[in-house]
Amino acid sequence: MGDAVSTLLFQPPPPSKLKEHKIVWLKTRRGTKIPGFYISYRRQGGVENCRSLAASEIRDSGPSQGITLLYSHANAEDLGSIYPWCKFLSKMLQVNLFAYDYTGYGMAFDSGPPSEEHCYADIEAAYDFLRNTLKVPSRNIVLYGRSLGSGPSCYLAVKSGQTPTDPDSEEHAEPVGGLILHAPFMSVFRVVLETGCTLPGDKFPNVDLLPFVASPTILVHGTNDQIVPFNHSERLFEAIPEKFRARPIYIEGMSHNNVHSQVRPLFCDRLAEYLEEHVWPSIEGVGRQSHSMSKVTRRIAEAVDHELDYSEDGGHKTREVIGL
Repeated sequence: MGDAVSTLLFQPPPPSKLKEHKIVWLKTRRGTKIPGFYISYRRQGGVENCRSLAASEIRDSGPSQGITLLYSHANAEDLGSIYPWCKFLSKMLQVNLFAYDYTGYGMAFDSGPPSEEHCYADIEAAYDFLRNTLKVPSRNIVLYGRSLGSGPSCYLAVKSGQTPTDPDSEEHAEPVGGLILHAPFMSVFRVVLETGCTLPGDKFPNVDLLPFVASPTILVHGTNDQIVPFNHSERLFEAIPEKFRARPIYIEGMSHNNVHSQVRPLFCDRLAEYLEEHVWPSIEGVGRQSHSMSKVTRRIAEAVDHELDYSEDGGHKTREVIGL
């Protein structure tokens, strides 16, 4: 049953190409090799510099400074297809970004069939690269999982905040700085049928993991999502511990596979607010970027923002839909 579910779940696209010298190759604990790319954002003297770096350039770019998004892509995507979107996020949010391919996807198409277990090992390898090779503090890392990528992102967010069970271990819980879930699902089976609980053979049980998250978490979902129903994010929001809930971004009319150009200014503005409120304050030391969004972007946001208050707790907004 499990193998059949994996066959239906994972749909790698035909591999796309990237410049070989810009690829970082990682080895996972399951023995596979996966590719990744790193986009560096710097702002010096009022001049922005946002570009992908060769593996040999990354360590000298100051990767431990500022925020780094660890991006886990959706199904039917690979590094080549997501590069323009990732560069857009890096520039608009003024953050570094590291993205990776899952085993069986993109340039790792011949490394073995994709699986839930491989996805967990893949994101661990990417996180290990940031933490132990580039020396990025955990509080500077924000996980961004879109659709399928919400599974490994939830897994790693919980794992990073867990205290080691070995009492003699010198390690301690170091939760990541934040978690962004874009069009996430409660679990794979629940996308098709509300089962009421996690059944044997189900994959990526995000709804069971989120109660244990110890990082500020924001949800992004379109109300017109025909692949992962919008109510999945509403249910996931309820599963997040209250002190780690950030105001979600629910966008009226948005579908599953794109953030329409008309709503992108508001989308970026709200994500920047999330980083400003929940992530930047915990980052210490030098190297903090100028991270405020432009006044023009905020004016656009104010012009198109339409808030629907469904709260029953004396005015505190628990659900907000952004309309166009």
